[in-house]
Amino acid sequence: MCTVINLATRKTQFFTCSPEQAVIAAFAQSQGDWNTWNYVEKYSWLVEEGEKTVICGDFSAYKDGHSF
Repeated sequence: MCTVINLATRKTQFFTCSPEQAVIAAFAQSQGDWNTWNYVEKYSWLVEEGEKTVICGDFSAYKDGHSF
């Protein structure tokens, strides 16, 4: 289980995938894109990584999967 937080709204979402895939999914779904098969192909270029976090747009998750 991976917790993703929207840094703009402070709302959290939960995903059962890697933190990178989770922030991509959260971002894509915020854009109205529900075609999960193409998420990585379409949005992976937006992902940035820090020492402990991964981010895509306003969405962030800890790399080790722990909650906020």
